[in-house]
Amino acid sequence: MSASFQIAQSAEVISKPEFGDHRTCRALFNISRSSLYELVEEGRIRSISVRKRGNTRGRRLFDLESIRAYLNSLAD
Repeated sequence: MSASFQIAQSAEVISKPEFGDHRTCRALFNISRSSLYELVEEGRIRSISVRKRGNTRGRRLFDLESIRAYLNSLAD
């Protein structure tokens, strides 16, 4: 394994992802898919839909930093 590959691989593990799907949110925060959609609808967290032009369906990704901020606001 080359040294540059090892560095890149280490950087991926250390960095926090900015967005995640509902499975990632469940694994990180134990928040259900339906709760995530409710929080988005209430404007408490942010999400985006990634889809190809012209398609009605895509992939819903949730802003993980907004979820962290929401959870921290509950602790205050």
